[in-house]
Amino acid sequence: MALNNLCLTKEELPILNEICFQIPIHPKLLNLDIKINPLIAREIFPKVAEEWRNDLIEYTSQEKDSEKREWYENVFLKKPEKIIKRNYSQFFGTWEDDIRLSDNGLVVGFSISRNAGGSLNFNKETDNCKSWRRPYIKFLDKKAKEFQFEENRFFVYSPHNIDYYPGALFLRNWAIMYMNEVFKELNL
Repeated sequence: MALNNLCLTKEELPILNEICFQIPIHPKLLNLDIKINPLIAREIFPKVAEEWRNDLIEYTSQEKDSEKREWYENVFLKKPEKIIKRNYSQFFGTWEDDIRLSDNGLVVGFSISRNAGGSLNFNKETDNCKSWRRPYIKFLDKKAKEFQFEENRFFVYSPHNIDYYPGALFLRNWAIMYMNEVFKELNL
């Protein structure tokens, strides 16, 4: 499958019920003979933050619940946050670019905050990282076949401790952008 058809889109991976989504992992990325640049997730973090802000502004403008809209505006959008670098980490407000890597460099854990934000985790051996296609993954059949490891089952990042839409949006966007950069790097 051509790279431009393999890349993930937000429309294919919607956030349902404010916090529910899944990000599929192409089975080829689990091959330990493939080496993935371990810096990709951190390098794209500032770009993800910028995209997240734009997406949240658009989402908030359409929010019908005035209390929720006001909360998003006052807590997340009041002033543009800047990326602050400390040692090996980057911070966006209270969120951090905390990642865990597999032996081949694939990110197996994205976390923005243990206490307020959430994380995405992958462990090939657990059932919560294996998913059926619907309703979270809206791939056309050809793309679905490319990602599945068995009939209509996908390896996915499993969301954990995501309490609200802004955190879900950031993590979803980060994982999508990360996967697309990995596909480009490996020329899958």
